[in-house]
Amino acid sequence: MINKNIFSLLLVIISYGVSSIVMAGDDASGNIPRQVDLSLTHKNYQLTEADRVWVATLVKNFNYQGKIMLFVQTDLPLESNACSLSGKVYQNLNDETLYYVAEGDVMLKIGEKHPFSRGVGGFSMHAPKSKHFIACLNCLSGGVLVRNSSEVTKGSVTWYGRDWNRLESKNTE
Repeated sequence: MINKNIFSLLLVIISYGVSSIVMAGDDASGNIPRQVDLSLTHKNYQLTEADRVWVATLVKNFNYQGKIMLFVQTDLPLESNACSLSGKVYQNLNDETLYYVAEGDVMLKIGEKHPFSRGVGGFSMHAPKSKHFIACLNCLSGGVLVRNSSEVTKGSVTWYGRDWNRLESKNTE
């Protein structure tokens, strides 16, 4: 029969060993290879007065009082599953180091270790039919990391994402 103290010590050692190989937390990685080069010179969509009225109407209809983050469409090419896609990468107007990739629903913040998905926290993204820009409400920092990725630098960023596009999943106008 094993002494209770030895049994307790053995249990602690096994628990420590198992906990050291298990990674806690969610992961927004998927199986679709994606890549964008954030160092490329690119053009951004320029908001019009009609666009600003659209955003003001949206905010009024939702009776929203918080910060609004606007993302504008860029001409940066997105490589997704060996295909080149255009019009899928958006840049934040207030923070030029923050990008949103609609294909796969991922945020890229230059200087962060991993891309992340905003799929948490009660935020909402809205775009007109043109999809030239996105108004993000309750767009607070953080999210679920895409761990299967390179670091997010002002250069080539690669990751494995999921097959989902928030802007295509419903009519947002």
